[in-house]
Amino acid sequence: MAQTILKVGNFPLPDELFVELRKRADFYDENTLSATERLETRANTDIVLGSGGTVFQEADFATCPRLKGIVCYSVGYDGIDVAAAVKRNIFVTYAPDTLNDEVANTAMMLLLCCTRQAKEAQEYIEQGKWLHGPAYPLTTSIDGKKMGIAGLGRIGKAIATRAKAFNMEVGYYGRQQQAEVTYPYFASLKDLAAWCDVLMLVMPASAENTHCVNAEVLAALGSQGFVINVGRGSLIDTEALITALETGQIAGAGLDVFEHEPEVPAALQHLPNVALLPHLGSATVETRARMTKLVLRNVDAQLQGKPVITPVPGTRKQ
Repeated sequence: MAQTILKVGNFPLPDELFVELRKRADFYDENTLSATERLETRANTDIVLGSGGTVFQEADFATCPRLKGIVCYSVGYDGIDVAAAVKRNIFVTYAPDTLNDEVANTAMMLLLCCTRQAKEAQEYIEQGKWLHGPAYPLTTSIDGKKMGIAGLGRIGKAIATRAKAFNMEVGYYGRQQQAEVTYPYFASLKDLAAWCDVLMLVMPASAENTHCVNAEVLAALGSQGFVINVGRGSLIDTEALITALETGQIAGAGLDVFEHEPEVPAALQHLPNVALLPHLGSATVETRARMTKLVLRNVDAQLQGKPVITPVPGTRKQ
C-alpha cells in the first residue's frame, strides 16, 4: 500500500522536490483540496510536509490517525505543536545547517544597507540629485562598532564570524551563557542593547520572546543604534519600533521578517531609515537545493523504516 504525503501550509515547493516526492508516495497539496477532500486525505496521511509557517496543533493531529511524522522544509517549526507530536510518538524533522551562511549574509547586507543608506543613495541618483549636487551626505561605518547578537545559535555564530571580519566587537544574549564562547555575555536584552551599536536579532519565536524588543530596549539602544531582525517578526513590538524610528530614538532598522507578514505597516515602508526585505533570508537557489536534499533524506528514512536524519530535539528518530 502506497504511503501518503500531505503538504500543509502556503509555501512554494521547488519543482525538483515535487517530482521526487511524487515518485516516492501519493502526494497531495492541501491547498488544492476541498474541505471534504482535506479530511479524507488527512485520514490516510503518513507524512505531513510543512514549513516554518505551517500551523499544526493538537486538533490537527486528531485528524491524522495514521500520521508517522512531520517533515519541515525549513529550520523553523514555530507552528508545530511538538509536545503533541511527542505525546503521539510522531517524529518531527527540520533543516538545520542548510541556511546558516545565507541568512548570515542577508543579515550583514541589511546592516550595510542601513548604515550606508543604500536605498536612499540609489534614490538620490534616480531623482537626478547627483547631477546638481550637493554631494550625498556622509553615512555611518560599522568598522570598530559593537554588534550585540540576541540568539547565538548556528546562524548567530555565522553572523558573529562575519561581524569580526568587519572589525566589529561582538557580544551576545541568550537563555544561558555558553561556556565555549569567548564573546562577552549579557544577562538581559536591555543590557545588550545598551552596550551595542547594532542589535542583531536571531532568536526563534516563542511566547517568552514575543515583543522582547520593546520601547525600553529600543531606548537603551539609543539614537546611534541600529536594529536588524533576521529571526522572527514577533520579536519586535512593531508600534514601538515605528515610534523609535520616527522620533530618532534609534538610527535605523533592517528587517527581513515581520510580525504579520506578508503585511508590512505603511509607516515602515515610507520611513527613510529602514531597509526592508520580503523574508529573503535563505531564499537562494543553492540553499533551497540543500534543503530539498535533506527533506528527501528524511522522507526516505521514514519510508524505509530507518532513523530520520535531523529530528527536532526531543522528538523520536524512528
